[in-house]
Amino acid sequence: MITIFLPAYNEEEVIEKAINKIFSEINLEYYEVLVIDDGSTDKTLEILKKLTKKYKELRIISHEKNKGLGGAIKTGIKNAKGIILITMDADMTHPLDSIPLMINKIEQGNDMCIASRYVRGGGMVNVPYWRVLLSQLANKIFSIIYGTKLTDLTSGYRAYKTKAIQELKLEQRGFAIQLEISVKMIKRKAKITEVPLILINREIGSSKFNFIHVLRKYIFVIINLFFIRWF
Repeated sequence: MITIFLPAYNEEEVIEKAINKIFSEINLEYYEVLVIDDGSTDKTLEILKKLTKKYKELRIISHEKNKGLGGAIKTGIKNAKGIILITMDADMTHPLDSIPLMINKIEQGNDMCIASRYVRGGGMVNVPYWRVLLSQLANKIFSIIYGTKLTDLTSGYRAYKTKAIQELKLEQRGFAIQLEISVKMIKRKAKITEVPLILINREIGSSKFNFIHVLRKYIFVIINLFFIRWF
């Protein structure tokens, strides 16, 4: 079985379209779609409950209170039933045609496959130029300080051998959990590969990414992960 996992927080404007798109376009024999509703205060959970009557492969776990992206991802990892776990955003910015490519990489023996914006064939569409430059610079710095040839340590679109990712002890609550997973998988000498990703900036709803808030917390995370990686 494959688990396709989406964390969702206040996504009432897009969640139904996202779920319908997954079920209409994904061609897999045995799979589940697992959504972690992270304490949404809008109609996200109500919409998801209605969709479970339409799709028997849809499973929902709801947090009573918001635990942040990291908290939602940890819940999703813990509760995945598939031997392969796909993590993706609920805002329809991740193209579904990357899923078969990532599954194939895991079936070839890799522990983790990152859909990267920075390998040949990858990129970003309609994303503000300053965010593109900042992300490119950050990932180049991360690759250097953590000693890896991987190009996109912060991408949230990934595939894992579920057993491999469930063995990690994860601590981050926010967006930094993607970097934490990358560094800890590198530390374990996991087999990691990348496939191209064309990321499309979200057209519906609003992003939960707050640059200033994330940057303040990232500084401490970067230092902590540096010691984890090398010492």
